Amino acid sequence: MPRLQRGFTLIEMMIVVAIAGILASVAIPNFQAPLYKARRADGITALLQLQMSQEQWRSGNRQYASLAELRVPATSSMRYYTLAVAEPTASGYALVATATGAQAGDRPCRVLRITVANGQATHASGADEHSANADADNRRCWGI
Repeated sequence: MPRLQRGFTLIEMMIVVAIAGILASVAIPNFQAPLYKARRADGITALLQLQMSQEQWRSGNRQYASLAELRVPATSSMRYYTLAVAEPTASGYALVATATGAQAGDRPCRVLRITVANGQATHASGADEHSANADADNRRCWGI
């Protein structure tokens, strides 16, 4: 009388693992884009708060402040971005948020920048410190 066998063979298990791996390699990148976009809000919020701090500082001083003078942390609240103030003068400044950690994979929007010159603010974004995205990509990074 033949014995009834139960379970899976090693070959069947390897096929299942291979199929799961292929499905995961296709699905994971599709889930990364919404995560990057959600985390990007941390950098944008930090830059806008920093911009408000700059304007408050300027109302009582002759020029805009450095990050140290403002006494604000050098990272965003969720720590996905490092913050910097570049070129603070009497007429303007540049605020830069650079993605770090898990957010650093957001290549097209890795660097977010607000530049204020003579009361006019411009928003820029890019993969590096040059923040040279095309207008459509820039709007996508900033969500505007």
